Amino acid sequence: MEKSRRDVLKVGLTGVAAGIAGCLGLQSELVPETASRDAGDREFQSGDPDTGEFSSDTFERAEATARDARAGVVTVRGENGSGGTGWVIDADRGHVVTNSHVVAESTSVSVETFAGASGRATRIGYHESLVPDVALLETNADGLEELPVGDESALEPGDPLVTVGHPGNAGNWIMSIGRHDSYEPGIDWLLSTVPTSRGNSGGPLMTVDGEVVGIVSGSTRESRDDYSKSDELYTELPSTPSLTTSVPATTMVESLDEWD
Repeated sequence: MEKSRRDVLKVGLTGVAAGIAGCLGLQSELVPETASRDAGDREFQSGDPDTGEFSSDTFERAEATARDARAGVVTVRGENGSGGTGWVIDADRGHVVTNSHVVAESTSVSVETFAGASGRATRIGYHESLVPDVALLETNADGLEELPVGDESALEPGDPLVTVGHPGNAGNWIMSIGRHDSYEPGIDWLLSTVPTSRGNSGGPLMTVDGEVVGIVSGSTRESRDDYSKSDELYTELPSTPSLTTSVPATTMVESLDEWD
């Protein structure tokens, strides 16, 4: 498996220590911020207040990348009704990556491709602790198309990123765009503004060149303001900023090699 994966991945296989990753229910708190490119296209969501935050060239490039990537993204459905997103890392071997928390209670799951092919998938490896939140499946589904993996260390704050997944409140194979925020070494998380929701767990976090630099795993909510003893009568509580968390690609590769 190592030789095949080295040919596919384009990233080194050494030296990234796993931090505290995982979901533990975080995905249920994710709420996508929708900003369509135009009134007639609701399938491409933006993490910025409007798509004007991206140049037209960047947006169109990201949109084309996300559309193409859908062929390598699958639905993952567990025996107990749990589900999430997966993506193909090795088409020849039927290998699909997702989150540990998506398949923690299912040794066998069903998958479906964007083209409509379906099959069963067996859990090859996962982390019971959900740290890191990575799992590897092997499926017998036909017509798999793999996604290339890149190096997240090349990311700069503000770089545009995209994902494709199955947010339960929006549908399947939904494409969304946001920006890289930062890397948190203590917990080994990539943070971004890419909008996601429950069901996006396990999906690929990609550059506009289509290289996977992380696996969507959950969200973090930061309380930056204190409204204690406010004199305002609220019709709804002030929103709390949220960032999407993802497991870095190099951390993922280390786990996959353990299961080789």
